[in-house]
Amino acid sequence: MLLNVLSRLSRLVNLIGAAIFAALFLALIAQVVRRFVFDAPAAWTEELATIAFVWVVFWGAAFMTPLSAHVAFDLLESRFAPRVRRTLHALGLTVLTGCFLWALPGVADYVRFMLRERTPVMDLPFGAVYAVFAAFVAMVVLRALSEIILPASPTPLDAPHETES
Repeated sequence: MLLNVLSRLSRLVNLIGAAIFAALFLALIAQVVRRFVFDAPAAWTEELATIAFVWVVFWGAAFMTPLSAHVAFDLLESRFAPRVRRTLHALGLTVLTGCFLWALPGVADYVRFMLRERTPVMDLPFGAVYAVFAAFVAMVVLRALSEIILPASPTPLDAPHETES
């Protein structure tokens, strides 16, 4: 039951990400057509593309990119035995979680504050533009905590460490 719900939720998240990317792509196409075919550029297409770009980056990083695919500094971690690597990995995720939890109230406050400001062309509240960053921070915390509690895959950390020849 839970796996079914999570699978559907994952599919929905991916569809939303695809829709955001489609909005970005269509805004860019509309701008090119209006500018070069009709010689009548539209400011709303640039603003929509910029907002969609911000959303696609943070939405993708928060919901669609596996935690293991994010940039990581594991130069030292890879030199230890699997058990030590798992501990170091969990420690790193704990520090990351702590930093993001510390930042979350400030991020939420900033998003709330920016609701009073509006975008120059489409007149959207800037809080709506930046809301995806608050979702990103919250999701990183949840994903890091879930990785600490239930590691996704033992393979990368449990693989024997390389020896130099």
